[in-house]
Amino acid sequence: MTGRPASTTNPTSARTGRSTRLWPHRTGPWWSSCHAPDEAVTTPDGAPRTVFDPGRGPAAQDGPPTEIDPGRSPLDGGAQTEVEPGRTRPAGARPDLPARLAERFRVELDITGSGNQGDVYHVVRRADDAQRVLKVHRPGWRPDDQVVEFLRQECPEHVVGYDETGVEDDRFYAVMPHLTGGNLLDMRNRAPSGLAPDVLAEVVRQLASGLAGIHAAGIVHRDLKPANLLVAAREPLTIAIADFGISIPVPAGETYTEDSRAGTLPYTPPEFAVGQVRPAFDWWSLGVCVLELATGQALFPGIDEAHIIRSRIISRPLDTAAVPDDGIRLLCDGLLTIDVDERWGAEKVAAWLRGERPEVSASARPSTRDPSATRPYVFIGREYWDRQELAADLIKDWGLSLAVLCGDDSEPRNSLLAWLKSFPDNGVRIPAPPRRAPADVRLLHLIRAVDPTYPPWYRRWNITPGGLAPLAQEGYEGTIPSTDVVTELWDHKLFRLLSTGGSTQTLSSGLGLVETGNRWQNEQERLAAHAAGVRDAGARRAAERFLREERGRALSLALLAATANTENRREIQRGLDEQARTFRLSWFSELVAAPDYHWVAMALTPHAEAESARLADEERARRAHEDWLRRTEGLRDWSRRQNRPQALSHAAAGVAAIAAFLFALVALGDVADVASEAQVVNSWVGAAAALVLGLVSESVLAWDSGGRFHPAYSLLGAGRVALGRLARSIVARRIAGPASLAAAGTLVVLTIFAPAVLPFLVAFLLPPWAFRRYLDWRAQDRRERAILARPREDRPSSTR
Repeated sequence: MTGRPASTTNPTSARTGRSTRLWPHRTGPWWSSCHAPDEAVTTPDGAPRTVFDPGRGPAAQDGPPTEIDPGRSPLDGGAQTEVEPGRTRPAGARPDLPARLAERFRVELDITGSGNQGDVYHVVRRADDAQRVLKVHRPGWRPDDQVVEFLRQECPEHVVGYDETGVEDDRFYAVMPHLTGGNLLDMRNRAPSGLAPDVLAEVVRQLASGLAGIHAAGIVHRDLKPANLLVAAREPLTIAIADFGISIPVPAGETYTEDSRAGTLPYTPPEFAVGQVRPAFDWWSLGVCVLELATGQALFPGIDEAHIIRSRIISRPLDTAAVPDDGIRLLCDGLLTIDVDERWGAEKVAAWLRGERPEVSASARPSTRDPSATRPYVFIGREYWDRQELAADLIKDWGLSLAVLCGDDSEPRNSLLAWLKSFPDNGVRIPAPPRRAPADVRLLHLIRAVDPTYPPWYRRWNITPGGLAPLAQEGYEGTIPSTDVVTELWDHKLFRLLSTGGSTQTLSSGLGLVETGNRWQNEQERLAAHAAGVRDAGARRAAERFLREERGRALSLALLAATANTENRREIQRGLDEQARTFRLSWFSELVAAPDYHWVAMALTPHAEAESARLADEERARRAHEDWLRRTEGLRDWSRRQNRPQALSHAAAGVAAIAAFLFALVALGDVADVASEAQVVNSWVGAAAALVLGLVSESVLAWDSGGRFHPAYSLLGAGRVALGRLARSIVARRIAGPASLAAAGTLVVLTIFAPAVLPFLVAFLLPPWAFRRYLDWRAQDRRERAILARPREDRPSSTR
């Protein structure tokens, strides 16, 4: 291999003995010098913008934008970075430094590019005139705490760390070394024919060392690109990795992010289409950087459409033929391997730097099998001639297949359909999916079209009659995505589509799926019929609500009824028996005792649990009330007698309010002068009768009940309760407006044309209503006396 030194040591560095480690608190002539006017600063323009995890923004101006974590947006005129939901671009000019920072630092130059994270300044620290870079983030936002701690305390060589961090005016800030050598984007732009192989090898050596330290700390950078690779010194060449704004800790070696757009798109690896983040993410980004530096050109010059760039990255290997040096080309091939498990990492890059030639994965090479088609189909860099082999790989990485074949770019899907036309249909016609079918359903139709005989697989389940019970159990329990899978199997009738699948050594066939689907249909109908037959009205309504509002769980329950084996049923029976003993509800025990109603009992388990808890609370409240009655028996009798005058005053007040209302209506009728003189006289008589009868009946009730009269049995208290119930009923029926108008209209008509009707009606109704409240009071008094007469141990069960 040519153009690459066998040693991993920088010759000049070895000669001078200068370390290239960029510790946060270390000073040196190459980073503490003043900024040179003719050299680039730490955040130069001209690079693709980084797309951040919610809330972060790019640091350069040219090329495709870096997407950030959801919710952030740029502070300048650059392309919008996708940021954390709810955050918006500040209006007007960039804010000044927080007051305390302005006291400590003097701004020499605003070097903010098109970044979204905050403002970046070249500053001089007033205390010692040290040249530094100060980054002040947007209010309320800061990098990951573990990343900040790493950059302050454990920063390895070839990584730009933090001298100081803090928060001022709700804005996180970081003080960093001031590097004046520009960045690798400048070097790429100044070398349109590419950098020399020996220079590239030294760059790779230093960056590999920095990445190794970052990954050893459990962190993935996620935005490695030429604009973020700073030149600390040009002689000897010293490179440092900067801008950890969207870096995240990956302590388990792998994680997934909900927003697969974060990062700078041309430098993100194929697996990030489904949100996967591993250290291999950064090695892919390094490969793109090396490819650009070796050719002197951007990866996708002139292409700004994100979906086109993403499709090219995930659907085929990147072309490295333009790299002139075979050693550098080998490095690019290794780092840009689409298969994340086969991609070169620290170990193979170190071997390459030692002069070895590690093997590059052969996954992108054509299959050596006898071709079954006149031309291959290329999927994520591999040529496929055999349909079953392609179907197996599509299923193996369902998420990636979904992103490629069911994404915004239709070219891979159209290419697959065109390739399939050269094959017979194996005697099975695969129908097109419904127009509004979910992406997973559309992918399944494509896979079945590729090979209708492949074992029945959907998402991550081998869909067979014997394996459906665990899936149904998870769906009934509300496990995601099991509930969604069951719903899709039902809504799109996928059993028939999957029934043509055969078997392999590890996967079962679809034999019996059609019959299972028929049983599922029957069980769903039986579940609805049994729910309607539940004896308890409240439980019946809860069962019907379960079928209507929790459709996915209801379908899963019916599927479980259709597929459960004997052992499943015994386990369900044991669980229901235990719940019946715990709940002590007669209607639930009846359901459990009838085998055909077990599935309804399972559907009603949450309702039964809530009902049992409610009854237990009522029982505790009843016992507490009994204890209170026993403790206050003498006091309540005394209060009843002593408070009779007060009760009589409440009675008089209630009757007076009714009488005042009636007298006002009668007066209005008299003023209207529409009714006859006799009617007006009768209305005054009716109002007086209402006053007298009401006062007598209310006084009798007040004297008998004494202190218990108000508010439970008084005219004012009971009337307020009755009117409240009526109002709630009218509002619940959504007729409040018409009912109010009708009542007002009736009152006006009676007052003007028949003023005697309402007073006599009130006079007629007040005594019976008072008598009704008197009966209620007596019934309550008898119940309390019965409780006091009963032995303390004689307490009824809460079982219904």
